[in-house]
Amino acid sequence: MPRRRATRPPPLLAEFDDEEREAVLSANRAFYRAFSERDAEAMDQIWAPTGAVVCLHPGQAPLHARAEIMASWRAILRHPEAPKVRCVGEWVTGRSGLAIVVCREILPEGQLMATNTFARLSEGWRMVGHHSGPVPPIETAQSAPAPTRDRRKLH
Repeated sequence: MPRRRATRPPPLLAEFDDEEREAVLSANRAFYRAFSERDAEAMDQIWAPTGAVVCLHPGQAPLHARAEIMASWRAILRHPEAPKVRCVGEWVTGRSGLAIVVCREILPEGQLMATNTFARLSEGWRMVGHHSGPVPPIETAQSAPAPTRDRRKLH
């Protein structure tokens, strides 16, 4: 029996054109603005209204129903100690109608890496996936400067 050749989806594009890339980054920034400003209504508008969605908060089971995802965000955003989150190092890739943004989330108590997935709908780019988890911290522009090192020394 001859071996069937597997069909593969087209490879991800290295970059979108500038306009598309900026639209995706704008959607990603709106997500972090809603998060930092504790704006549940804005968060609701960012997520796709229908279709498959997934959200993985750090250390939690994945959520697959939009109602569960929005309930989790409302709980996070109304919590009095909800952190302010800053997004840095955004990197965008994707293909027609689908975009992935990988970025670092800077929180007061640590750093996370996030993968945010967006689908292009008739009303624009909407989030269909969010996944974040802890990573070792890196220095950021708003972190304290690292001590200077005498480059003549090997250790």
